Amino acid sequence: MIDPADAASQDANHERLAALDLGSNSFHLLLAEFRDQRMVRLHTDRAMVRLAEGLGADRSLDPIVAERALEALRRFAPVIQDLPQDKVRVVGTNTLRAASTRADGFLEEAESILGAPIEIISGIEEARLIYAGVMAAAEGPPCLRCVVDIGGGSTELVRGMEVPRQLQSVNMGCVAFNRRFFSDGKIDGGKQNNFIRARRAAQAELQELQHIADDALVIGASGTVKSVSRVLNDGELLPILREDIDALADKVAKCKTVEKIDLPNLDPQRRPVFAAGLAILHGIFRELNIQEMHISPYAIREGIVYDLAGRAHGGDRRADTVENLMERGEIDRDQAKRVANTALQFFGQLNPHAPVSQRRLLHWAADLHELGLALSHSSFRKLGSYMIEHADMAGFSKSEQENLAYLVRNQRGDIKAVREHYGFHPNNDLLLCLRLACIVHRDHVDRAIDGLQLSADGPGYRLQAPEDWLYAHPAIEDLLYMEVECWEEKSIRVKLISS
Repeated sequence: MIDPADAASQDANHERLAALDLGSNSFHLLLAEFRDQRMVRLHTDRAMVRLAEGLGADRSLDPIVAERALEALRRFAPVIQDLPQDKVRVVGTNTLRAASTRADGFLEEAESILGAPIEIISGIEEARLIYAGVMAAAEGPPCLRCVVDIGGGSTELVRGMEVPRQLQSVNMGCVAFNRRFFSDGKIDGGKQNNFIRARRAAQAELQELQHIADDALVIGASGTVKSVSRVLNDGELLPILREDIDALADKVAKCKTVEKIDLPNLDPQRRPVFAAGLAILHGIFRELNIQEMHISPYAIREGIVYDLAGRAHGGDRRADTVENLMERGEIDRDQAKRVANTALQFFGQLNPHAPVSQRRLLHWAADLHELGLALSHSSFRKLGSYMIEHADMAGFSKSEQENLAYLVRNQRGDIKAVREHYGFHPNNDLLLCLRLACIVHRDHVDRAIDGLQLSADGPGYRLQAPEDWLYAHPAIEDLLYMEVECWEEKSIRVKLISS
């Protein structure tokens, strides 16, 4: 591990990227750069915060646990604070997904510490990033693989070859199971053995996934798997064999309490959740009939770094996802293109120095604005919005999907009131530009907007249009005046000026 100060002195010509995984058990930071297309780890850091321990029944975060997490972020912040924002990605997983809007205060404070937004990702996106990380370290010829990653709040399982074919996220993790089965610290309570109960619960969660590891090279990643491997292999990250984990499980199940677990090469920080994590891993071995599990040195944070590198060099997975949705939704590509071009032209007039992320979001909204049309003409906006918000969209965070869904839902007609929260703050500039573009091309016809000029006018907007242009398009003129009324209902003034 390289000291942050030493990392700062590295060759500035190399592209530097940072990933921060806000997991349910631990936070992991990775600072890396690419040299000749090879990732070089410059700095890593870890904080065992056990965020899931602080998740209450009402899905709020316990203040003590939240402060423990924020203190870890204060330690991480100097490593990433001087990097451009598009070179940093901070993701929150199971616990922050579960906390939902109850974690807004924590997320806002975390962002102020880090200087970078936190993206809450779905379990399927988490699984994709884990697989990307594991594949970055994979050796040998292409083969069928099954990747297993046991986190603090969820367990991800992925089956695939060069790309994932099956992605699953199961609601079981070492911190969550520790609270559920070992909250009193007891393992063998006499009348019932909590370790066996936990293992059986894990097996029950996997009953529909019994064939995910069939004929595949099984690879484990992250803390629980690594800690079990080190215990079984004299501190080395060597494969876990079925007979070895069976024997270890029997040994741990016979312990009276978690404190009584005494194993070689077990990290003291891992001890409180080791029994829970081992029960889950043993359940996976038994239910999926695994005989051997190899260990990957990489996991989600490496996957995030590779994903960031792809975004920077034309390999943005989100663009592929939008393309797939357009194909599946049988979207009229000519209409999507004309609406996108016009919306971006309006947006360029209104905000010529807007960040690339906003222009990209507007473009994707235009690409997908007719997503629901193949299902319903009258409700296509609502259906398209629902599909975007709830689909497993590879590469997208939950907030990106929510903002995209909002634009698609409100592309015409009344503008629906929504409750804002962390990561979701509707952008009126983007919405107006999309709505105007949809009006200009409502009849699916190419039409230039030369002479039309959109600008800010105090807290509102000003749209100037040549009188002869409006005269040549009377239906559009009527729609533009209706648009003015829609915004008035939101107490936002849009002036339509003919010249």
